Amino acid sequence: MTPSQIRQRLRDWLEANVEGWSDVQIQPLEVTTGSGFSAEIFFVDVQYTDANGAQAKTLVVRRQPQDHEVVFASSLKLQGQMIAALDALGSIPVPEWIGMELDPSVLKMPFIVMGQVGGHAATQNPNYNKAGWLAEMTATQRASTWRNAVEAFAGMASIHWQDDGFDFMARPDWGEPGLDQYLGYIEAWYHSCRKDREMPYVDAAIDYIRTHQPQDASVNVLWGDSTPSNVMFDPDGSVNALIDWELAALGPAELDLAWWLYFDDLFSRRFGVERLDGLPTRDETVAIWEAAVRRKAQHLGYYDIVVALRMALVAVGAFDRQVAVGNIPPENLSLNANFMTLYLAERLGMDLPELGPDFYAFMSKLTPVDEKEES
Repeated sequence: MTPSQIRQRLRDWLEANVEGWSDVQIQPLEVTTGSGFSAEIFFVDVQYTDANGAQAKTLVVRRQPQDHEVVFASSLKLQGQMIAALDALGSIPVPEWIGMELDPSVLKMPFIVMGQVGGHAATQNPNYNKAGWLAEMTATQRASTWRNAVEAFAGMASIHWQDDGFDFMARPDWGEPGLDQYLGYIEAWYHSCRKDREMPYVDAAIDYIRTHQPQDASVNVLWGDSTPSNVMFDPDGSVNALIDWELAALGPAELDLAWWLYFDDLFSRRFGVERLDGLPTRDETVAIWEAAVRRKAQHLGYYDIVVALRMALVAVGAFDRQVAVGNIPPENLSLNANFMTLYLAERLGMDLPELGPDFYAFMSKLTPVDEKEES
């Protein structure tokens, strides 16, 4: 499908599906490939007429491929529903919601349309601890920026999923809404990708999450992908929007905190990179979150293992994807020897896997890592 064909079909779709828009015109597309083989992103300048006269804005169109899946049961529909519900709620900063099309015949893939959000995220490549706008800030500015982000996603804990329009998140096929459903999803993901392979660290973690499951966990709406790279910051460090809602779920709010802490550890200690001065420590980050939600974090050590298991399953999906496209052979040892299984082994008290050439061949297709940065 050529850019001109996409532009024409998108113009027709916007005019037919966005209430009040007419005389829609679209400028040439800027297209980028999303991270992790996950999506294609179009940035589209549009002009249109509505009840207030001539308007102009930049839209983001996220088009979802259907021929591969790194994250189990990933759903563009869920992402669209989340952004729409949060935009309507108004208490969590998200992109302006425009619309969604699940019929792949329109643009060859399902897609969602949002307003562009100004600002920039903390990049994973280059590692935000080594280069970029966050590294150029003062330590005081970095501390404030980090706090702003944690407080922004901590606001998710105040959403009442049944009263505030998030009923669509209930998935009875995975269990009762909350932690039971969250763990049921992880188990379904595990069984879908194990394929009779030996995965000792993942296997041990699957057993752990049920045998140690807390019975007093809250039921909250989760962002699901709470990382600095999914926060759009203003240059002054304030938060313009939380983006990428593909992993949204119901569960205890501590899971979003644990995911944030996991990625903080991954992009510093695990990659052998020194954290920037001024970034709050783990304990300080937990304290910021606790102050924002007005309660203590519960069972955080347990949730550390749950999110590490989920990330290990992401690694399994990425491994299988790389085998499928011929980047690495099926015999590559990184299936069970990677940063994610290493973290699980640490938390579970198991013998640590050894990372070698197979691991670096695998990682070179994801987030580039220098071999000298081995932990």
